[in-house]
Amino acid sequence: MSLFHSLSGPSLLAALILACVACVPVEDTGSDGGAILPPSWRGGSVASLGERGAAKTDFVLPAIVEICGETIPLDRPGVRERLEYEFLLAVHHPAQVELWRRRALRYFPLIESSLSQASLPQDLKYLAVAESDLRPSVSSPVGAAGLWQFMPSTARAFGLTVNQTEDQRLLPEILLPIGMKYLGKLKSRFGSWPLAMAAYNAGEARISQALARQGAADYYELDLPHETERYVYRIAAIKLVLENAQAYGFDERPPANLYRPTAYQESSVTFDAPVTWAQLASEYKCDYKTLKALNPHLASQIRLSGGPFLFRSPI
Repeated sequence: MSLFHSLSGPSLLAALILACVACVPVEDTGSDGGAILPPSWRGGSVASLGERGAAKTDFVLPAIVEICGETIPLDRPGVRERLEYEFLLAVHHPAQVELWRRRALRYFPLIESSLSQASLPQDLKYLAVAESDLRPSVSSPVGAAGLWQFMPSTARAFGLTVNQTEDQRLLPEILLPIGMKYLGKLKSRFGSWPLAMAAYNAGEARISQALARQGAADYYELDLPHETERYVYRIAAIKLVLENAQAYGFDERPPANLYRPTAYQESSVTFDAPVTWAQLASEYKCDYKTLKALNPHLASQIRLSGGPFLFRSPI
């Protein structure tokens, strides 16, 4: 006897997409202003370059650096120094950069497609790297979660379900269109992508108040909380390193089959009675861990009940 009934009948969709399973060791997720940051962004000593060259430190910035089509004013006091700081921390953290490169094989195609559909700059994919290291299931100390690190209130405001049983922020293909909509809204409000990105990090009210109080014209003139002052520079540095990885001593692009997505089928289901993940795994003839990885948005509690829920099973 089936453990649940399907609200939509046969599977709605079969596709190759992202399996939110940790394929690599988990990085440190400490905090800096409430954000999840790799060690290279939190200061401290520069990582050893190992085989990439003995303490090579003479990497230089390009003469012109753009983010989302807007030129960063490197001739202004302090701007070049701030960007170099983030750039050198990134380029001298080869393990982290390599993890970004490998995860990008899985997540960038989906992000790039969403950005194209929303007519937004492709550079915004690097914002996701800065936010989550391209780890969709990661959560911050202040409650942000998902590939784009949405807070629960923001996610609910855009119609996502976030409660004790289900958290749709952990499904990249569901969160992506919401992220696109929110970023587009911020750009319309603040007029420039650096300000829009700053508002994404610090909140719309804080950036609006800072602009009014300080009489500033753009992001690069604002006196902001430490994390937000670094934010756009960090995203620009990630772009520089990932787009020019070979120039900075990294090997050619990793083979795509390293981070191969998992095939699954999707349906909307409700559970007639409390059911365990182990029972579901038996029902779908797959292992427990795979089923959990395909459904990171559903509570990890022993039993599930109620619904309807979006549910995925391997094919």
